[in-house]
Amino acid sequence: MLAESFRRLSQFGRVDLYRYVGFGSLYFSDFLLFHKLLGFKNMVSIEKADDPNVQNRFEYNRPFEAVTMKFGHSNTVLPGLPWDVRSIVWLDYEGGLDKGVLTDVATVASKVISGSVLLVTLNASVPKASPDETEGGPKTAIDALERDVGKVKVPPTLESRDLAGWGTARAYRSIIDNQIEETLKERNGILSPGARMKYSQLFNFHYSDGAKMLTVGGLFFDEAQEANVSSCGFNHLGFYRNGDEAYSIDPPLLTFREIRALEQHLPLVNAPTNLPISDTDMQRYNGVYRYFPYFAETEL
Repeated sequence: MLAESFRRLSQFGRVDLYRYVGFGSLYFSDFLLFHKLLGFKNMVSIEKADDPNVQNRFEYNRPFEAVTMKFGHSNTVLPGLPWDVRSIVWLDYEGGLDKGVLTDVATVASKVISGSVLLVTLNASVPKASPDETEGGPKTAIDALERDVGKVKVPPTLESRDLAGWGTARAYRSIIDNQIEETLKERNGILSPGARMKYSQLFNFHYSDGAKMLTVGGLFFDEAQEANVSSCGFNHLGFYRNGDEAYSIDPPLLTFREIRALEQHLPLVNAPTNLPISDTDMQRYNGVYRYFPYFAETEL
């Protein structure tokens, strides 16, 4: 889904000349995918490893010469990168939202040039309170959220019950959006109309990967290039989301045989009646089949 979205950035310039910045881990899955599908030749992987032996392991697993390793905390590495090239930055964290994440978001929002994209992935589990801790510890989920991001960042009307279910993901999206708006307000303060930077959300994914996960992000562009944004046609993508409403990635559980049979009817106009698959599962698969990974079934 992201790769299809990034192709539409050609309204701002050649997509293969974009720089990709991410957290590759040892597998570099996103780097492999985007290099092969989009031709990125300038890629930066940030890893917090400070042990030389661990760093050597990252270097060994680096899939392409085009990938440059930067070792250190993202709070330190991101400000030191050059920002004179259009960039796609995917900050794929393992944990939840905290002050360090907001620092990274502010850094990117303050530096990227027009046509750049920022994505943030977070574990959106309810922040853990510790009511048994000594006095001063977080007694409620809201207390824990205020501890993690700072009290001033939490909407004053938000209550602990609002964080249940996907409420934490919604709160995280709102806080990140506010951080970007605050940063751009400061960045644009001395700029004339037409030269000011704007942000438009493109993605708001909810999905479960052993825990509730959020991926939110969007496009930065100069006011004078607003027509380019319209020409990209992001709003024609079925998973495009520009507000609090999320796109839920929830593919059905189907067997290989069911998938093969169903794909003969895709894209669905009318659901086939000769398959032992519910209409709900058919429609869920119809929405994601183009992005569904291919698997091979084998017998040993």
